[in-house]
Amino acid sequence: MLTPHTALHRIWAASFQLCTVLLPVLLFNAAAVYAQDYPSKPIRFLLPFAPGGAGDVLARLTGQRLQETWNAQSFVEPRPGAGGIVATEVAAKSPPDGYTFIIVTVGHAVNPSLYSKLPYDTLRDLVPVALVANIPSVVVVHPSVPAKTTKELIAVAKASPMRLNYGSGGNATTAHVATALFASMTGVEMTHIPYKGAPVALLDLIGGRLDLMIDQIPSSMGYIETGRLRALAVTPAKRTVFLPSVPTLAESGVPGYEFTAWWMFAAPAKTPTSIVERFNAELQKASADGGFRERLAKLGADPAAPLSTAQTGEFLRREIDRWAKVVKAANIRAE
Repeated sequence: MLTPHTALHRIWAASFQLCTVLLPVLLFNAAAVYAQDYPSKPIRFLLPFAPGGAGDVLARLTGQRLQETWNAQSFVEPRPGAGGIVATEVAAKSPPDGYTFIIVTVGHAVNPSLYSKLPYDTLRDLVPVALVANIPSVVVVHPSVPAKTTKELIAVAKASPMRLNYGSGGNATTAHVATALFASMTGVEMTHIPYKGAPVALLDLIGGRLDLMIDQIPSSMGYIETGRLRALAVTPAKRTVFLPSVPTLAESGVPGYEFTAWWMFAAPAKTPTSIVERFNAELQKASADGGFRERLAKLGADPAAPLSTAQTGEFLRREIDRWAKVVKAANIRAE
């Protein structure tokens, strides 16, 4: 005969076993319902730079793609400052619900070695989602600078150390690290003027308040075509179809120089895997879509090679290691 205590124990044990069986099913069903309902509100794309640059355009272009394929609404929220750290901290501390993404570039991989302490852990607090595009850069000078080739620019810079000033969108941003690498490889000394966003720096370059920039081609191309800026060299290993007559830096007296800006979407850690994978898959589809590729080409951008989320994470880790070496070799410092 069962005692009340034994009967209660068996009822409890049976209930526990039932829960262990049903809980995964309930969680799976909840996740499935969530995935079916997603997205049910606008998706926020955080932008670590001032509006108007390549990142802004790429985020909006991605938003248009999601509107066409998911019927999803989206908006871009600029949070410039501190070389992308301001926006990245916001992203890292946002709810991991699939409604916040951040678009980042090379500075995202540089900051861990540039700053001894960040308000987030790049690999722990954010999940790399997908690469969207690669954008070559170009060395541009104001027409008042007496240099029509890279070798002439190097000669001018060496004749008057620190006289030439170059702009960037802030410390550790694409323009900063690309130009610092150029200076390190050529032995020139120039003055770095950081701005709150590359578009602001570009305006000062056009106005003659800066001497040069290594700027992404989409931003500078129109000014190059109208003669308001002079293009000296492009930064990839090979010439680009966007400026086919402009030589590479490696061809122009800086052998071994290679730099191309990549653009990546990341999300807060613990964002549902189903959403991360879905976003990644959508961008992989986009990279093979002729219309999307054409839109990128108009920006001076190439679609990134299709990588899975795991491969995107591996890519970021390699970039962090690569730029740690560059920061040390070029003596790049947070200012």
